[in-house]
Amino acid sequence: MFNLTKSTELKFQVNSREYRMVLVAIVGLTIGAMAFVWSDIRLVGLAYKHQILTKNYHVLLRENHLLRVEQGSLKSLGRIQSLAKIKLGLKEPDNGQIVTVFLKQ
Repeated sequence: MFNLTKSTELKFQVNSREYRMVLVAIVGLTIGAMAFVWSDIRLVGLAYKHQILTKNYHVLLRENHLLRVEQGSLKSLGRIQSLAKIKLGLKEPDNGQIVTVFLKQ
């Protein structure tokens, strides 16, 4: 059935035009695949940066809120009066010490 004594060699003969066409197709597919992968990698990098910036934004927003609360407590009139009395030794003026000045307009 099969003749094993004969050896058949298959030779592929490719001319330069076909070789160039295959080479151009492979290069084109490689460039296309790399462009697709590069855009995905860039998107993942941007997503990481966005996540870090969002976290920093929330931290700064919280710090801003705490600083505004602290500013309000530092500006409170009761606190300033107690500091003036205790630390500076100031006292309320007597009735005769208050002078009202009216300005003409």
